[in-house]
Order: sequence, then C-alpha cells, then structure tokens
Amino acid sequence: MKAIMRRGLAVALSAVLLTGVLSGCGSSYDPVKEVMGYPGSTVLFKVDGNDVTASDYFFWMAKNADYVNSYYSAMGGAVDWTGSIDGDGGATMDEYVKSESQNTAVVYSVVAAKAEAAGYEFTAEDKAEYDEQCAETKEQLGGEEAYQDYLKTMCLTDDLMLELSKVGVVYSHMEAGLCADGGEYAPAEGELAQYAEDNGLMCAKHILLLTKDMSTGQVLSDEQKAEKKAKAEELLAQLQAISDPAELETKFDELMQANSEDSGLQSNPDGYVFGEGEMVQPFEDAVKALEPGQISGIVESDYGYHIILRQDPADAPALREEWQAQKMDGVLEQWVEEAQVETTQTYDDLTTADFYEKLTAYRATLEDSADETDPAQDPNAED
Repeated sequence: MKAIMRRGLAVALSAVLLTGVLSGCGSSYDPVKEVMGYPGSTVLFKVDGNDVTASDYFFWMAKNADYVNSYYSAMGGAVDWTGSIDGDGGATMDEYVKSESQNTAVVYSVVAAKAEAAGYEFTAEDKAEYDEQCAETKEQLGGEEAYQDYLKTMCLTDDLMLELSKVGVVYSHMEAGLCADGGEYAPAEGELAQYAEDNGLMCAKHILLLTKDMSTGQVLSDEQKAEKKAKAEELLAQLQAISDPAELETKFDELMQANSEDSGLQSNPDGYVFGEGEMVQPFEDAVKALEPGQISGIVESDYGYHIILRQDPADAPALREEWQAQKMDGVLEQWVEEAQVETTQTYDDLTTADFYEKLTAYRATLEDSADETDPAQDPNAED
C-alpha cells in the first residue's frame, strides 16, 4: 500500500507537474467522448460520496497503459492484456492497469476532499508560479498547438490539468501545516532524533572547493590544488574564530553560499540527509567524528576539500522534510484505506484493452490530422 501511496502522490503528482503545470484556459472539447463515446463528466465511481468522473480517471489509465505497452515493446513483444501478471493465475495485466489507475484517482479524490475540509487552498502566489511554469512548458513542447495535441492524446483538457496540478500544490500546503509545530501530526519531543537513529541517518552541510573539473573528470594541477587548499584554510580560520554556536552556523551558511562549489547546493541549501555508504568515505567518517554543531577541519576527498558542519537531526530542515514525507505517507495510507469506494456499472464494464485500443485509434486520427496541416507533409507546399 505504501508503494501505491508514493506512486499516487510522489510519482503521480510529479508526473503531472514535470509534464508541465499547465494553464486552465477552458475548453468545450471532450477527448473522453472522442475516445469512449460518452462524456468526460460520466461518473465512474464515488469516493466517500464524491464523484470521480471519466475525465478524472482516464489520464491515469492512459499513463499506466502507455507504461505497460512501452515495457513490452522494449522487450520486443506486444501486451497480452489477458495474461496474468505473475504467470500464476493472478490478476491480469488488464485488471492491474485498471486497479492502479483507480488507486491513483482515489488518492487524488481523498487529498482534494481532505484539503478542502481543512481549509488549504490554491493561493494567488501558487497561481502566479503556475502561470510562469505554464508559459515555460508550452515553449518546451513547441507552442500552443503542440501542447493541445499532447493533452488530447492523454484524454486531458486545460481545465483538468489545472485541477490535477492544484491537488499537488494543496497537498504540499496540507503536509506542511499538519506536520508543523502545533499541527495535528507535529513530531513529539525527541521523535526526529529517534527517526534519524532508527534509520541510521546523519545530517550535515559542507563547503566544497573542487580539485577536479567535474565536466571532464580532469584533476587540477598541483598549483591549482594548493590555491584551493589555501582558500579552504582561510575559510576555516574564519569559522574557528567564532565561539557562539548560532553565530557559527550563520557564518557557515554565508561562506557556504558564497564559496562552495558543490553542484547540489542549490537543491540542498539546508544540508544533506544521508545514511552509511551514501557519501564518499572521507566525508562520512568526518561527520561521524563530529558532534552536532561542530565543524570539521579540512577534509580531502576525490572531489576536493570539504569543511563540514554536522547538524542536530532535530534542527535539520532536510531531515524534517524526510520525516514529514514519511509521516504523511502513513497518514494518507490510512485515509485511503478508510475511504468508501462505490463503482458504477460503467466502471465495472470497463476494460483496459478496450480503452487502449480506442485511445490508440484516436491518437492515430490526431496524427493524420496533424500531417494534413503540416506544410512539411504537403507536396504542394513551397520550399
């Protein structure tokens, strides 16, 4: 179940967001009706009394069926939708895709309902970021027409893509609120430290001065390495002159932002959370030798010279984020297990094989239509 939850709100949500947080321009076009013959507003099942429509569901079925089809194609074969997944008479591939798609749609329905009940909203700031990403995505896809074509092939509309993206955003707001200090699922005293201990996790940030070109792997000359080490020693001296712990961390962050050559700094500004074997050995050994709040001397690894500040797990934002994500996985899993799902006859009669056959035929008509309007495909077009 936890794997499903992660796929539902980590992989599935990011699939929508990475595909592009797209604009809700509004459209009367109904790709579900084009594919299945009935409107996208058709209710397939209810989750705690809330409708899940064909439009809410078929994006996930298209995505999962595409994945299965791509896997079999890569193996040089065609999908046997009636074949057992494990070859032991269990669920068929058809049933698997249908169930996985429903699981994700249930997750989205539950999250949307819980967030609304708790008052978490898609804010004006969220909308501004959304619009900016929308413009970037359309450009990456090749413009408005290419964007619309993509939506159609996945049984999507502008408005639906907006609603899917909203769920991901409000979930992040809800997760942060429920797990914040004073929130319903805030960590108890000592819980973060215990979480780190139970999972063998360490927390640290570092200043890295590289001694090799990371694009080529070429090690710097001895003279260049000496310059880097001298700079590391100068930075370390500044830090060692500070006795107040709060002032030390503030200064460390300042020097790290100004001098560190770690390519991961931008995505990990609050430091790293890691277990044994996940970092180069000199780095890991140095962290283990420190108490939280202490800084290392100059530590040399294959990458260069490090100055390391070990962090208290209870105070490390990166560890709290990891704990928070796991905590909400469990909360969401419970919500979904408690959800009441009632299917309609339309859903019960649905098969992945029938849907995917119709979707494939629909995509072919879209390609034919695009070829007819593409000047490069017109023999009478001017050079």
